[in-house]
Amino acid sequence: MTSDTTTCAVCVVSGQPIIVAGIHALLAEATDAGCAYLSTAHPADADVVIYDVFNLAIAAHPANEEELRELVAGHPGRVLALSRLLQPGLTARALAIGAAAPISVSADGTELVALVEAAVNGDLASDPQLVTSYDADLSTLLDSDVELTPRQKTVISRIAAGYSNEEIAAELYISPNTLKSAIRGVYSRIGVTSRASAVAWALSHGYQGPQARGRSR
Repeated sequence: MTSDTTTCAVCVVSGQPIIVAGIHALLAEATDAGCAYLSTAHPADADVVIYDVFNLAIAAHPANEEELRELVAGHPGRVLALSRLLQPGLTARALAIGAAAPISVSADGTELVALVEAAVNGDLASDPQLVTSYDADLSTLLDSDVELTPRQKTVISRIAAGYSNEEIAAELYISPNTLKSAIRGVYSRIGVTSRASAVAWALSHGYQGPQARGRSR
């Protein structure tokens, strides 16, 4: 590294080590004579933060959104939302909270560096139209990808929000056995075999977690 080389510290916030390692490897390969991209595990030391939107689905807890809000407040215009193709709802949520721009998990090193540089230079600004675009993608995904019926959407949304089977059955005016049959149908449709997996699927597709319960009644 020469005296003319500038440095940019990047922190990847993700619960998946392979994501963190992969992004840092791409940045290391992209280092050139003009700028060196350094890895840091601490957001406070970072010039740019890359936030994995899947964090918003893990544990289905409001604290995950608060973490992102704090990152945005500490790095205005310099938080990138690492997006997943089948999770437009999470990307839309991250952008609505204040992430400056999305970056695809399939991006190559050139795309990654371009966005990091834009963030460092202050060239990124939150675009409300991006949220609308990802919300539209979410609606398309929910309506056509798995083709859930209105009742199945109600069932999966209540499961994601933490309702018990008894509460869901009472709300739908059906017996517990009928509900169990409906749940099996939903699981088959979305390709999961457990309640935990169903919750993860629902959150990644834009359904609300336990924090939504207070707003739905």
